[in-house]
Amino acid sequence: MRETLRRLSKMIVGYGAIQWAGPFLSFVFTPIITRILAPSDYGIADYAVSFASMFGTVALLAAPQALMAHFNDRADEAWQKRLTGSALALVLSFGIPLGVALFLFAPQIGEVTFHSQTYTHLFRLVGGTLAFGVCGSVLTTAGQAMLRVRWGMLFSATTIAATVVGNVLFIIVLRLGATGMVLTPVVAGVAVCLVSLWRMRQAIGRPSRALMSTLLRSGVTLFPTTISAWALQVIDRFFLILYVPTEALGYYAIANKVAALLYVAMVPFLNAWTPLALAMQREPNAEHRYASMSRYLAGIALAAALALGLFAPEILLVVARPAYLPATPYVGFLAYVHVFSVFTTMLDISAMADKQFRAISVTMVAGAVTNIILNFIFIPRYGVWGATVATVIGYAVPAIWLYVVLRHRAPLPYPVGKLIAAWFVQFGLLMLNLFLPPLHWTFAIAIKLLLMLLLMLSFVAIGIVTPFEVRHGWLALRRLASARLRPSHS
Repeated sequence: MRETLRRLSKMIVGYGAIQWAGPFLSFVFTPIITRILAPSDYGIADYAVSFASMFGTVALLAAPQALMAHFNDRADEAWQKRLTGSALALVLSFGIPLGVALFLFAPQIGEVTFHSQTYTHLFRLVGGTLAFGVCGSVLTTAGQAMLRVRWGMLFSATTIAATVVGNVLFIIVLRLGATGMVLTPVVAGVAVCLVSLWRMRQAIGRPSRALMSTLLRSGVTLFPTTISAWALQVIDRFFLILYVPTEALGYYAIANKVAALLYVAMVPFLNAWTPLALAMQREPNAEHRYASMSRYLAGIALAAALALGLFAPEILLVVARPAYLPATPYVGFLAYVHVFSVFTTMLDISAMADKQFRAISVTMVAGAVTNIILNFIFIPRYGVWGATVATVIGYAVPAIWLYVVLRHRAPLPYPVGKLIAAWFVQFGLLMLNLFLPPLHWTFAIAIKLLLMLLLMLSFVAIGIVTPFEVRHGWLALRRLASARLRPSHS
Protein backbone atom coordinates (compact mmCIF):
# COMPACT_ATOMS: atom_id res chain seq x y z
CA MET A 1 0.00 0.00 0.00
CA ARG A 2 2.92 2.34 0.69
CA GLU A 3 4.08 1.98 -2.93
CA THR A 4 0.55 2.72 -4.13
CA LEU A 5 0.42 5.91 -2.07
CA ARG A 6 3.85 6.94 -3.37
CA ARG A 7 2.73 6.51 -6.98
CA LEU A 8 -0.55 8.30 -6.23
CA SER A 9 1.28 11.28 -4.69
CA LYS A 10 3.35 11.66 -7.84
CA MET A 11 0.23 11.65 -10.00
CA ILE A 12 -1.43 14.23 -7.73
CA VAL A 13 1.57 16.55 -8.04
CA GLY A 14 1.76 16.02 -11.78
CA TYR A 15 -1.87 16.14 -12.88
CA GLY A 16 -3.85 17.34 -9.87
CA ALA A 17 -3.28 21.04 -10.37
CA ILE A 18 -4.54 21.06 -13.95
CA GLN A 19 -8.01 20.09 -12.68
CA TRP A 20 -8.21 22.26 -9.58
CA ALA A 21 -6.26 25.30 -10.80
CA GLY A 22 -9.23 26.89 -12.58
CA PRO A 23 -11.84 26.43 -9.82
CA PHE A 24 -9.36 27.29 -7.07
CA LEU A 25 -8.07 30.46 -8.72
CA SER A 26 -11.63 31.45 -9.59
CA PHE A 27 -12.44 31.19 -5.90
CA VAL A 28 -9.35 33.19 -4.95
CA PHE A 29 -10.26 36.01 -7.34
CA THR A 30 -13.96 36.02 -6.37
CA PRO A 31 -13.68 38.77 -3.68
CA ILE A 32 -11.95 41.03 -6.23
CA ILE A 33 -14.14 40.21 -9.20
CA THR A 34 -17.41 40.73 -7.34
CA ARG A 35 -16.25 44.24 -6.41
CA ILE A 36 -15.36 45.11 -10.02
CA LEU A 37 -18.14 43.50 -12.05
CA ALA A 38 -21.78 44.43 -11.82
CA PRO A 39 -24.04 41.49 -10.95
CA SER A 40 -25.52 41.59 -14.46
CA ASP A 41 -22.06 41.24 -16.05
CA TYR A 42 -21.24 38.37 -13.69
CA GLY A 43 -24.44 36.58 -14.68
CA ILE A 44 -23.87 37.11 -18.41
CA ALA A 45 -20.33 35.77 -18.17
CA ASP A 46 -21.46 32.79 -16.12
CA TYR A 47 -24.09 31.96 -18.72
CA ALA A 48 -21.57 32.25 -21.59
CA VAL A 49 -19.11 29.95 -19.83
CA SER A 50 -21.91 27.44 -19.11
CA PHE A 51 -22.94 27.64 -22.76
CA ALA A 52 -19.34 26.96 -23.78
CA SER A 53 -19.14 23.97 -21.46
CA MET A 54 -22.26 22.52 -23.09
CA PHE A 55 -20.74 22.75 -26.58
CA GLY A 56 -17.44 21.41 -25.27
CA THR A 57 -19.20 18.44 -23.71
CA VAL A 58 -20.95 17.66 -26.98
CA ALA A 59 -17.76 18.03 -29.04
CA LEU A 60 -15.76 15.74 -26.75
CA LEU A 61 -18.39 12.98 -27.03
CA ALA A 62 -16.91 11.35 -23.90
CA ALA A 63 -13.71 10.57 -25.85
CA PRO A 64 -11.39 11.30 -22.87
CA GLN A 65 -13.27 8.78 -20.72
CA ALA A 66 -13.21 6.22 -23.54
CA LEU A 67 -9.48 6.83 -24.06
CA MET A 68 -8.79 6.31 -20.36
CA ALA A 69 -10.84 3.11 -20.29
CA HIS A 70 -9.15 1.55 -23.34
CA PHE A 71 -5.60 2.82 -22.87
CA ASN A 72 -4.43 -0.21 -20.88
CA ASP A 73 -6.17 -2.78 -23.08
CA ARG A 74 -2.81 -3.48 -24.73
CA ALA A 75 0.67 -2.99 -23.26
CA ASP A 76 1.97 -1.81 -26.63
CA GLU A 77 3.41 1.71 -26.79
CA ALA A 78 2.91 2.06 -30.55
CA TRP A 79 -0.74 0.97 -30.22
CA GLN A 80 -1.26 3.46 -27.36
CA LYS A 81 0.15 6.26 -29.52
CA ARG A 82 -2.27 5.37 -32.32
CA LEU A 83 -5.11 5.32 -29.78
CA THR A 84 -4.15 8.83 -28.63
CA GLY A 85 -3.98 10.11 -32.22
CA SER A 86 -7.32 8.50 -32.98
CA ALA A 87 -8.96 10.14 -29.97
CA LEU A 88 -7.58 13.53 -31.01
CA ALA A 89 -8.83 13.10 -34.59
CA LEU A 90 -12.24 12.02 -33.33
CA VAL A 91 -12.86 15.06 -31.12
CA LEU A 92 -11.54 17.51 -33.73
CA SER A 93 -13.89 16.03 -36.33
CA PHE A 94 -16.76 17.05 -34.04
CA GLY A 95 -15.25 20.13 -32.39
CA ILE A 96 -14.27 22.07 -35.52
CA PRO A 97 -17.72 21.93 -37.23
CA LEU A 98 -19.47 22.75 -33.95
CA GLY A 99 -17.15 25.69 -33.33
CA VAL A 100 -17.71 27.03 -36.85
CA ALA A 101 -21.49 26.71 -36.47
CA LEU A 102 -21.40 28.54 -33.13
CA PHE A 103 -19.26 31.30 -34.63
CA LEU A 104 -21.56 31.77 -37.63
CA PHE A 105 -24.82 31.69 -35.68
CA ALA A 106 -23.57 33.79 -32.74
CA PRO A 107 -25.81 36.81 -33.59
CA GLN A 108 -28.94 34.65 -33.62
CA ILE A 109 -27.94 32.92 -30.37
CA GLY A 110 -27.35 36.30 -28.71
CA GLU A 111 -30.71 37.58 -29.93
CA VAL A 112 -32.58 34.55 -28.61
CA THR A 113 -30.71 34.50 -25.29
CA PHE A 114 -30.41 38.18 -24.35
CA HIS A 115 -32.87 39.72 -26.85
CA SER A 116 -29.90 41.69 -28.15
CA GLN A 117 -26.79 41.19 -30.28
CA THR A 118 -24.63 43.11 -27.82
CA TYR A 119 -22.93 39.95 -26.62
CA THR A 120 -22.49 38.28 -30.01
CA HIS A 121 -18.71 38.51 -29.59
CA LEU A 122 -18.84 36.24 -26.52
CA PHE A 123 -20.41 33.39 -28.49
CA ARG A 124 -18.01 33.97 -31.38
CA LEU A 125 -15.12 33.83 -28.96
CA VAL A 126 -16.37 30.51 -27.59
CA GLY A 127 -16.98 29.07 -31.06
CA GLY A 128 -13.65 30.20 -32.46
CA THR A 129 -11.65 28.49 -29.72
CA LEU A 130 -13.78 25.37 -29.15
CA ALA A 131 -11.38 23.06 -31.00
CA PHE A 132 -8.46 24.17 -28.79
CA GLY A 133 -10.35 23.24 -25.65
CA VAL A 134 -11.29 19.73 -26.76
CA CYS A 135 -7.75 19.12 -28.05
CA GLY A 136 -6.21 20.03 -24.69
CA SER A 137 -8.71 17.88 -22.82
CA VAL A 138 -7.87 14.76 -24.84
CA LEU A 139 -4.10 15.24 -24.67
CA THR A 140 -3.99 15.85 -20.91
CA THR A 141 -6.10 12.72 -20.44
CA ALA A 142 -3.64 10.76 -22.58
CA GLY A 143 -0.76 12.08 -20.50
CA GLN A 144 -2.51 10.90 -17.35
CA ALA A 145 -3.11 7.46 -18.83
CA MET A 146 0.61 7.25 -19.66
CA LEU A 147 1.43 8.17 -16.02
CA ARG A 148 3.79 10.90 -17.27
CA VAL A 149 4.12 13.06 -14.15
CA ARG A 150 6.40 15.74 -15.57
CA TRP A 151 4.02 16.36 -18.45
CA GLY A 152 1.26 16.86 -15.93
CA MET A 153 3.34 19.35 -13.99
CA LEU A 154 3.96 21.32 -17.19
CA PHE A 155 0.27 21.34 -18.15
CA SER A 156 -0.70 22.36 -14.60
CA ALA A 157 1.80 25.21 -14.58
CA THR A 158 0.43 26.40 -17.93
CA THR A 159 -3.15 26.37 -16.63
CA ILE A 160 -2.23 28.26 -13.47
CA ALA A 161 -0.14 30.88 -15.27
CA ALA A 162 -2.79 31.51 -17.95
CA THR A 163 -5.59 31.74 -15.38
CA VAL A 164 -3.71 34.20 -13.17
CA VAL A 165 -2.63 36.36 -16.12
CA GLY A 166 -6.15 36.30 -17.55
CA ASN A 167 -7.82 37.38 -14.30
CA VAL A 168 -5.30 40.13 -13.65
CA LEU A 169 -5.02 41.46 -17.21
CA PHE A 170 -8.54 41.10 -18.61
CA ILE A 171 -10.61 41.74 -15.47
CA ILE A 172 -8.54 43.83 -13.05
CA VAL A 173 -6.32 45.90 -15.38
CA LEU A 174 -8.31 46.22 -18.62
CA ARG A 175 -11.72 46.03 -16.88
CA LEU A 176 -13.27 44.05 -19.75
CA GLY A 177 -16.15 42.88 -17.57
CA ALA A 178 -18.04 39.85 -18.87
CA THR A 179 -15.69 39.60 -21.86
CA GLY A 180 -12.73 39.34 -19.50
CA MET A 181 -14.38 36.55 -17.50
CA VAL A 182 -14.94 34.56 -20.69
CA LEU A 183 -11.49 35.34 -22.10
CA THR A 184 -9.69 33.96 -19.05
CA PRO A 185 -10.75 30.27 -19.36
CA VAL A 186 -10.57 30.51 -23.17
CA VAL A 187 -6.95 31.67 -23.09
CA ALA A 188 -6.08 28.98 -20.53
CA GLY A 189 -7.63 26.31 -22.78
CA VAL A 190 -5.73 27.53 -25.86
CA ALA A 191 -2.46 27.65 -23.91
CA VAL A 192 -2.86 24.09 -22.57
CA CYS A 193 -3.71 22.83 -26.06
CA LEU A 194 -0.61 24.38 -27.66
CA VAL A 195 1.74 23.30 -24.87
CA SER A 196 0.39 19.73 -24.82
CA LEU A 197 0.64 19.46 -28.62
CA TRP A 198 4.28 20.53 -28.47
CA ARG A 199 5.23 18.33 -25.51
CA MET A 200 3.34 15.22 -26.64
CA ARG A 201 4.16 15.44 -30.34
CA GLN A 202 6.10 12.15 -30.14
CA ALA A 203 3.25 10.42 -28.26
CA ILE A 204 0.56 11.10 -30.88
CA GLY A 205 0.37 8.33 -33.46
CA ARG A 206 -1.37 8.12 -36.81
CA PRO A 207 -5.15 7.89 -36.38
CA SER A 208 -6.73 4.53 -37.12
CA ARG A 209 -10.29 4.15 -38.38
CA ALA A 210 -10.71 0.98 -36.36
CA LEU A 211 -9.54 2.68 -33.15
CA MET A 212 -11.66 5.75 -33.85
CA SER A 213 -14.62 3.41 -34.28
CA THR A 214 -13.86 1.73 -30.95
CA LEU A 215 -13.55 5.08 -29.19
CA LEU A 216 -16.71 6.36 -30.85
CA ARG A 217 -18.74 3.34 -29.74
CA SER A 218 -17.48 3.64 -26.16
CA GLY A 219 -17.92 7.41 -26.26
CA VAL A 220 -21.51 7.18 -27.49
CA THR A 221 -22.21 4.77 -24.65
CA LEU A 222 -20.60 7.11 -22.13
CA PHE A 223 -21.94 10.35 -23.65
CA PRO A 224 -25.25 10.33 -21.73
CA THR A 225 -23.09 10.29 -18.60
CA THR A 226 -21.19 13.43 -19.48
CA ILE A 227 -24.23 15.38 -20.71
CA SER A 228 -26.18 14.29 -17.62
CA ALA A 229 -23.33 15.46 -15.40
CA TRP A 230 -23.49 18.83 -17.14
CA ALA A 231 -27.26 18.96 -16.64
CA LEU A 232 -26.94 18.10 -12.94
CA GLN A 233 -24.74 21.15 -12.42
CA VAL A 234 -26.93 23.80 -14.06
CA ILE A 235 -30.49 22.65 -14.65
CA ASP A 236 -31.79 23.92 -11.30
CA ARG A 237 -31.04 27.53 -12.29
CA PHE A 238 -33.66 27.33 -15.03
CA PHE A 239 -36.27 26.42 -12.41
CA LEU A 240 -35.12 28.82 -9.69
CA ILE A 241 -35.32 31.87 -11.95
CA LEU A 242 -39.08 31.25 -12.23
CA TYR A 243 -39.82 31.03 -8.51
CA VAL A 244 -37.27 32.93 -6.38
CA PRO A 245 -35.95 36.50 -6.42
CA THR A 246 -32.51 37.20 -7.90
CA GLU A 247 -31.19 37.81 -4.38
CA ALA A 248 -31.95 34.19 -3.48
CA LEU A 249 -30.23 33.11 -6.69
CA GLY A 250 -27.17 34.97 -5.46
CA TYR A 251 -27.22 33.09 -2.15
CA TYR A 252 -27.49 29.79 -4.00
CA ALA A 253 -24.65 30.69 -6.37
CA ILE A 254 -22.23 31.68 -3.61
CA ALA A 255 -23.18 28.61 -1.53
CA ASN A 256 -22.34 26.40 -4.51
CA LYS A 257 -19.02 28.17 -4.95
CA VAL A 258 -18.07 27.59 -1.29
CA ALA A 259 -19.23 23.95 -1.44
CA ALA A 260 -17.11 23.52 -4.57
CA LEU A 261 -14.02 23.95 -2.37
CA LEU A 262 -14.52 20.25 -1.63
CA TYR A 263 -14.21 19.58 -5.35
CA VAL A 264 -11.03 21.66 -5.42
CA ALA A 265 -9.64 19.59 -2.56
CA MET A 266 -10.64 16.18 -3.93
CA VAL A 267 -10.19 16.43 -7.69
CA PRO A 268 -6.38 16.04 -7.58
CA PHE A 269 -6.79 12.76 -5.67
CA LEU A 270 -9.61 11.47 -7.86
CA ASN A 271 -7.99 12.33 -11.18
CA ALA A 272 -4.69 10.87 -10.06
CA TRP A 273 -6.25 7.72 -8.58
CA THR A 274 -8.43 6.84 -11.59
CA PRO A 275 -5.64 6.14 -14.13
CA LEU A 276 -3.46 4.59 -11.42
CA ALA A 277 -6.26 2.25 -10.30
CA LEU A 278 -6.99 1.19 -13.87
CA ALA A 279 -3.30 0.59 -14.53
CA MET A 280 -2.97 -1.68 -11.47
CA GLN A 281 -6.24 -3.60 -11.94
CA ARG A 282 -4.36 -6.81 -12.81
CA GLU A 283 -1.69 -6.48 -10.13
CA PRO A 284 -1.69 -8.79 -7.09
CA ASN A 285 -3.67 -7.51 -4.12
CA ALA A 286 -5.36 -4.81 -6.24
CA GLU A 287 -8.73 -5.28 -4.50
CA HIS A 288 -7.17 -4.65 -1.08
CA ARG A 289 -5.66 -1.42 -2.40
CA TYR A 290 -9.01 -0.38 -3.84
CA ALA A 291 -10.70 -0.97 -0.48
CA SER A 292 -8.09 0.96 1.47
CA MET A 293 -8.11 3.90 -0.92
CA SER A 294 -11.92 4.04 -0.82
CA ARG A 295 -11.78 4.43 2.96
CA TYR A 296 -9.22 7.22 2.73
CA LEU A 297 -11.01 9.16 -0.03
CA ALA A 298 -14.43 8.83 1.62
CA GLY A 299 -13.03 9.92 4.97
CA ILE A 300 -11.37 12.98 3.48
CA ALA A 301 -14.55 13.93 1.58
CA LEU A 302 -16.84 13.57 4.61
CA ALA A 303 -14.46 15.49 6.88
CA ALA A 304 -14.07 18.30 4.36
CA ALA A 305 -17.85 18.49 3.82
CA LEU A 306 -18.45 18.82 7.56
CA ALA A 307 -15.75 21.48 7.85
CA LEU A 308 -17.36 23.51 5.06
CA GLY A 309 -20.78 23.21 6.67
CA LEU A 310 -19.52 24.17 10.13
CA PHE A 311 -17.30 27.07 9.08
CA ALA A 312 -19.48 28.40 6.25
CA PRO A 313 -20.16 31.76 8.02
CA GLU A 314 -16.45 32.44 8.47
CA ILE A 315 -15.67 31.43 4.88
CA LEU A 316 -18.44 33.66 3.50
CA LEU A 317 -17.18 36.64 5.46
CA VAL A 318 -13.76 36.16 3.87
CA VAL A 319 -14.77 35.55 0.24
CA ALA A 320 -17.85 37.77 0.12
CA ARG A 321 -19.65 40.24 2.38
CA PRO A 322 -22.05 39.99 5.34
CA ALA A 323 -24.91 40.40 2.88
CA TYR A 324 -24.20 36.85 1.68
CA LEU A 325 -24.49 35.20 5.12
CA PRO A 326 -28.02 33.89 4.41
CA ALA A 327 -26.27 31.36 2.14
CA THR A 328 -24.71 29.69 5.21
CA PRO A 329 -27.17 26.80 5.79
CA TYR A 330 -27.00 25.59 2.18
CA VAL A 331 -23.24 25.10 2.07
CA GLY A 332 -22.93 21.92 4.13
CA PHE A 333 -25.70 20.18 2.23
CA LEU A 334 -24.46 21.24 -1.21
CA ALA A 335 -21.08 19.78 -0.23
CA TYR A 336 -22.75 16.36 -0.40
CA VAL A 337 -22.83 16.84 -4.18
CA HIS A 338 -19.06 16.35 -4.15
CA VAL A 339 -19.14 13.62 -1.50
CA PHE A 340 -21.41 11.52 -3.69
CA SER A 341 -19.20 12.37 -6.67
CA VAL A 342 -16.30 10.75 -4.80
CA PHE A 343 -18.37 7.59 -4.21
CA THR A 344 -19.45 7.53 -7.86
CA THR A 345 -15.87 7.94 -9.07
CA MET A 346 -14.73 4.96 -7.02
CA LEU A 347 -17.50 2.83 -8.51
CA ASP A 348 -16.80 4.17 -12.01
CA ILE A 349 -13.29 2.72 -11.75
CA SER A 350 -14.69 -0.77 -11.17
CA ALA A 351 -17.22 -0.27 -13.98
CA MET A 352 -14.58 0.95 -16.47
CA ALA A 353 -12.23 -1.90 -15.59
CA ASP A 354 -15.08 -4.31 -16.39
CA LYS A 355 -16.04 -2.25 -19.49
CA GLN A 356 -19.50 -1.58 -18.04
CA PHE A 357 -19.91 1.73 -19.86
CA ARG A 358 -23.64 1.30 -20.30
CA ALA A 359 -24.13 0.95 -16.54
CA ILE A 360 -22.23 4.20 -15.96
CA SER A 361 -24.35 6.04 -18.51
CA VAL A 362 -27.69 4.65 -17.37
CA THR A 363 -27.11 5.50 -13.72
CA MET A 364 -25.91 9.04 -14.48
CA VAL A 365 -28.89 9.67 -16.75
CA ALA A 366 -31.15 8.37 -13.97
CA GLY A 367 -29.58 10.90 -11.62
CA ALA A 368 -30.16 13.76 -14.05
CA VAL A 369 -33.77 12.74 -14.70
CA THR A 370 -34.40 12.38 -10.96
CA ASN A 371 -32.93 15.84 -10.40
CA ILE A 372 -35.15 17.42 -13.06
CA ILE A 373 -38.30 15.77 -11.65
CA LEU A 374 -37.46 16.81 -8.07
CA ASN A 375 -36.66 20.36 -9.18
CA PHE A 376 -40.09 20.50 -10.81
CA ILE A 377 -41.73 19.28 -7.56
CA PHE A 378 -39.64 20.97 -4.85
CA ILE A 379 -38.57 24.38 -6.15
CA PRO A 380 -42.06 25.90 -6.57
CA ARG A 381 -42.81 25.00 -2.93
CA TYR A 382 -39.45 25.29 -1.18
CA GLY A 383 -37.34 27.57 -3.35
CA VAL A 384 -33.59 27.33 -2.78
CA TRP A 385 -33.97 24.52 -0.24
CA GLY A 386 -35.90 22.58 -2.86
CA ALA A 387 -33.06 23.05 -5.36
CA THR A 388 -30.51 21.99 -2.74
CA VAL A 389 -32.34 18.77 -1.86
CA ALA A 390 -33.07 17.94 -5.50
CA THR A 391 -29.44 18.42 -6.50
CA VAL A 392 -28.03 16.31 -3.68
CA ILE A 393 -30.48 13.47 -4.36
CA GLY A 394 -29.70 13.73 -8.07
CA TYR A 395 -26.01 13.15 -7.34
CA ALA A 396 -26.77 10.33 -4.87
CA VAL A 397 -28.79 8.27 -7.37
CA PRO A 398 -25.84 7.32 -9.67
CA ALA A 399 -23.70 6.15 -6.73
CA ILE A 400 -26.45 4.01 -5.21
CA TRP A 401 -27.73 2.56 -8.48
CA LEU A 402 -24.26 1.83 -9.88
CA TYR A 403 -23.33 -0.01 -6.70
CA VAL A 404 -26.44 -2.18 -6.99
CA VAL A 405 -25.75 -2.93 -10.67
CA LEU A 406 -22.08 -3.80 -10.16
CA ARG A 407 -22.73 -5.85 -7.04
CA HIS A 408 -24.90 -8.26 -9.04
CA ARG A 409 -21.98 -9.02 -11.37
CA ALA A 410 -19.17 -9.57 -8.85
CA PRO A 411 -18.21 -8.75 -5.25
CA LEU A 412 -16.97 -5.19 -4.92
CA PRO A 413 -13.85 -4.38 -2.86
CA TYR A 414 -15.46 -1.48 -0.98
CA PRO A 415 -16.42 -1.42 2.74
CA VAL A 416 -19.90 -0.05 2.07
CA GLY A 417 -21.20 -0.64 5.60
CA LYS A 418 -18.40 1.44 7.12
CA LEU A 419 -18.88 4.22 4.57
CA ILE A 420 -22.62 4.43 5.28
CA ALA A 421 -22.04 4.48 9.04
CA ALA A 422 -19.49 7.30 8.65
CA TRP A 423 -21.97 9.28 6.55
CA PHE A 424 -24.70 8.92 9.20
CA VAL A 425 -22.36 10.23 11.91
CA GLN A 426 -21.24 13.13 9.72
CA PHE A 427 -24.85 14.04 8.82
CA GLY A 428 -25.85 13.97 12.48
CA LEU A 429 -23.04 16.36 13.43
CA LEU A 430 -23.98 18.70 10.57
CA MET A 431 -27.63 18.80 11.67
CA LEU A 432 -26.60 19.37 15.28
CA ASN A 433 -24.61 22.43 14.26
CA LEU A 434 -27.52 23.74 12.17
CA PHE A 435 -29.84 23.84 15.20
CA LEU A 436 -27.39 25.31 17.70
CA PRO A 437 -28.51 28.69 19.11
CA PRO A 438 -26.47 31.83 18.31
CA LEU A 439 -23.29 31.91 20.40
CA HIS A 440 -20.32 34.20 20.94
CA TRP A 441 -17.80 33.50 18.19
CA THR A 442 -15.24 31.99 20.58
CA PHE A 443 -17.75 29.44 21.89
CA ALA A 444 -19.04 28.79 18.37
CA ILE A 445 -15.54 28.04 17.07
CA ALA A 446 -14.81 25.78 20.05
CA ILE A 447 -18.00 23.78 19.48
CA LYS A 448 -17.24 23.43 15.76
CA LEU A 449 -13.74 22.15 16.51
CA LEU A 450 -15.24 19.70 19.01
CA LEU A 451 -17.66 18.42 16.35
CA MET A 452 -14.75 17.92 13.94
CA LEU A 453 -12.87 15.99 16.64
CA LEU A 454 -15.92 13.78 17.24
CA LEU A 455 -16.03 12.96 13.53
CA MET A 456 -12.35 11.99 13.54
CA LEU A 457 -12.85 9.73 16.55
CA SER A 458 -15.88 8.12 14.91
CA PHE A 459 -13.74 7.33 11.86
CA VAL A 460 -11.40 5.29 14.05
CA ALA A 461 -14.28 3.59 15.86
CA ILE A 462 -16.05 2.69 12.59
CA GLY A 463 -12.90 1.60 10.82
CA ILE A 464 -12.57 4.29 8.17
CA VAL A 465 -9.07 4.66 9.59
CA THR A 466 -7.57 1.83 11.63
CA PRO A 467 -5.64 2.39 14.89
CA PHE A 468 -2.55 0.96 13.18
CA GLU A 469 -2.86 3.54 10.38
CA VAL A 470 -3.26 6.33 12.95
CA ARG A 471 -0.13 5.23 14.84
CA HIS A 472 1.82 4.77 11.63
CA GLY A 473 0.75 8.21 10.38
CA TRP A 474 1.63 9.82 13.71
CA LEU A 475 5.09 8.25 13.71
CA ALA A 476 5.64 9.36 10.12
CA LEU A 477 4.72 12.94 11.04
CA ARG A 478 7.06 12.84 14.04
CA ARG A 479 9.92 11.58 11.89
CA LEU A 480 9.23 14.30 9.33
CA ALA A 481 9.15 16.98 12.04
CA SER A 482 12.36 15.69 13.62
CA ALA A 483 14.12 15.69 10.27
CA ARG A 484 13.12 19.29 9.67
CA LEU A 485 14.14 20.45 13.16
CA ARG A 486 17.43 18.51 13.25
CA PRO A 487 20.33 20.97 12.73
CA SER A 488 22.40 20.29 9.62
CA HIS A 489 26.12 19.67 10.02
CA SER A 490 28.20 21.22 7.32
